Amino acid sequence: MKKLVSLLVPLALVLVACGSGSNAVAATIDGEDIKVSEIEALIDPGEEDTIAKDVFAQYLGFEIQQRIIANAAEADLGITISEDEITEAADTLVEESITEEGMTREEFLATNGVTEELLHKVAHQQLLETQVREVLAADVAEPTQEEIDGVLTEAEGAYCASHILVATEQEATDVLDRLEAGEDFAALATELSTDTASGAQGGDLGCAPSTNYVTEFADALGTAEVGVPTGPVESEFGFHVILVRDDELPAEADVIEQLKSASIDLAANEWFFEVIEAAEVTVEESYGTWDSSGPQVVPPAE
Repeated sequence: MKKLVSLLVPLALVLVACGSGSNAVAATIDGEDIKVSEIEALIDPGEEDTIAKDVFAQYLGFEIQQRIIANAAEADLGITISEDEITEAADTLVEESITEEGMTREEFLATNGVTEELLHKVAHQQLLETQVREVLAADVAEPTQEEIDGVLTEAEGAYCASHILVATEQEATDVLDRLEAGEDFAALATELSTDTASGAQGGDLGCAPSTNYVTEFADALGTAEVGVPTGPVESEFGFHVILVRDDELPAEADVIEQLKSASIDLAANEWFFEVIEAAEVTVEESYGTWDSSGPQVVPPAE
C-alpha cells in the first residue's frame, strides 16, 4: 500500500541554489501556471549563483503537489485556509522548532536554509493535511469488535520485556542480588549490559512474541513472573537477567483509537492519490517531467 506522501521539505535540507527572478512558466496544473520565480522564492540562495536541476525539480514537485491538494481540498471537501491561519501556523512552527535560547526567527531560517516563502508553504501543507484528515474522518466507519479483539489478542501474545546481558553466570547472579537489594533494573542495564543497544534504553526490548527470541530466552519468558527479575538464563549470547513487564498492553479505548487512525490514514492516502492522478499537470521539458506515481518531478537528463 502506498503511503501518503508528505509535502514537507526537510528544514535542514542543504541546497545549491539561487534565484533568477524569471517569469517563465515552469509547469501548469489544470491550466494554472506555476512560474519559475515562484519556485526560486522557496529556495535559499546560499552562496551559489545557480540552481541545481535536481533541487529545482524537488521544489517544483513540492509546489505541484501542494497546489493540487489545496485546489481539491476546496473543491471536493470545502476546505479553505486563510492567509492569517497560515501566518499563525508558520509562527508556531518556528517557535516550536527553535531550541537554542536567544535565536531569532531570521537566524533560525538562515541556519536551516529556509526562506519565509517555504516556511509558509510548509505551514499551509500541515494545515491542509490536518483538515483533510478531519473531514475524511467523518465518513470512516467505527472498528468492529472483531477487529478490536484481534488487536488485543495479538498484544496479549506479546511479551513486553527488558533484560541485562552479561558474560558469566556469576555476573548475572550478582545483578540479581543487586536488584533484590533494591537497585533499579534500568539503571543496572545501562551500567552493565553488554547488549548496549537495549542497555541504552534501560534494557527495554519492546513488546514482541516469544518466537522473536532464541529458545532459552523464549522459554524463560513463558515461565517468568510479571514484574519479578528472572535468571540467570544462558543463551548463545551470554547470561540474561530478564524482567517481564505488564504495563504496556493497550486498553480497548486505545485500540479503537489506533484502528480509527489507521482507517483515516487509508482514506487520506486514497483521496490524495486520486486527486493527484486526476490533475492535468504539464512540466516544461527544461525543468523535468511529472511522474504522478511518485508523485514527483523527475529532473531533466544532463
